[in-house]
Amino acid sequence: MTAFVDRLRSACAAAASLVCVGLDPNPDAMPVPDAADFNRAIVDATAGLVCAYKPNLAFYEALGLPGLNALAQTIAHIRAYAPDAIVIGDCKRGDIGESAAAYRRAMTGVWGFDAVTINAWGGIDTVSPWLTDPGFGAFIWCRGSNPGAADLQDLTVADTDADGMREPLYVNLARQAHRQSDAGNLGLVVGATAPEQLAAVRQICPTMPFLIPGVGAQGGDLKAAVLNGVDAAGRLAVVNSSRGIIYASRSSDYAAAARAAAANLRDSINAILDEAGLGWP
Repeated sequence: MTAFVDRLRSACAAAASLVCVGLDPNPDAMPVPDAADFNRAIVDATAGLVCAYKPNLAFYEALGLPGLNALAQTIAHIRAYAPDAIVIGDCKRGDIGESAAAYRRAMTGVWGFDAVTINAWGGIDTVSPWLTDPGFGAFIWCRGSNPGAADLQDLTVADTDADGMREPLYVNLARQAHRQSDAGNLGLVVGATAPEQLAAVRQICPTMPFLIPGVGAQGGDLKAAVLNGVDAAGRLAVVNSSRGIIYASRSSDYAAAARAAAANLRDSINAILDEAGLGWP
């Protein structure tokens, strides 16, 4: 079976893009009432410009059963109209044993995601149930894009593999994740709002895929995020934008505005890659 990391490379190459669109339907922001209709228009407008879509399950669960139906319709629509794109379920699940295995069955067998985000706060044994299928990807939430991420993720701990030297917890987590990544289906979430931390994690994990939130509405530095986040070949960094794309307009032209925003982000990233000698063939 093809490893997830290779599937991701193919999706990026097909669109010549590192852009991921976060599909976060919010009734207070959508210019149409139905979440599935809203998502369909966004997908139709951005297909071919992006490598991935990332529905955040919180927004669908908040809508109750209609929201879950909208999620199912959204995934089916992506499969039909953007078949090269990776679909990432942003669920941040984290549990042990049978509970973790059940979460995995839900995300793969029920929803059919290509990858998910997970929370490793319970330890590395909460990660292993997600890695049984090399073709299915899991991104550990390593260093968040929110201001409060530093409250815990930047606390220093002793690294027993480095003679007891103290290092931030997110660095320790990255080291442990790297040891689990041989199958090519484990990645990390590292925020664009923390470019120095992003660079530190990339140094530790040179061949792991990164999911990078925090550009656009959260104000992350795009150039720093790209240059610090990509691998040596200028790939394996998926740059997510949610509100900056899907709510580029809150009027009837929202789909056209989303397309323009996605194209601008893709072109901006590609210009950074070109300048660094890492452009697409």
